[in-house]
Amino acid sequence: MQLVNGIHHLTFITEDLDRLIAYYRRVFDADVTLDVEEGPVRHAFIQVGDTTVLHPFQLPEITPPGSLPMFERGRLDHFALNATSKSAFGEIRKRVIAEGRDDCVVIDMGLLLLFNFTDPDDGEHEVVWWKTEGSDDGILRKDWTYIKDF
Repeated sequence: MQLVNGIHHLTFITEDLDRLIAYYRRVFDADVTLDVEEGPVRHAFIQVGDTTVLHPFQLPEITPPGSLPMFERGRLDHFALNATSKSAFGEIRKRVIAEGRDDCVVIDMGLLLLFNFTDPDDGEHEVVWWKTEGSDDGILRKDWTYIKDF
């Protein structure tokens, strides 16, 4: 019996909630379903999928850590957003490239394709598309293929 069907929300800190909301709206067609100010704290629900919500907080005394190497980013290193199809994966990639921060090299890991993106607070995350065909070959890092022109 499956007890959970996904992640409801991911909470993190942002330096500028308006800027972050605008980014996720442009790139992921996200909807804001909650935007609340409680004293000096402001937070929002940025819905990026049917069951996936980003829950950033903007607090005057706390800033995000900025760009850090993988596994040195703290308790939550990164998140990966699941594209609904190969064409959606390609469209998101085009939009991220248009933002001018990332080259979006696609990594073929066998079962999935992924690329990295950097949000306006220098959070480094991923977009993934699970292939419907293929095998589990290529999951080891040495077998990954890097595709610059996807």
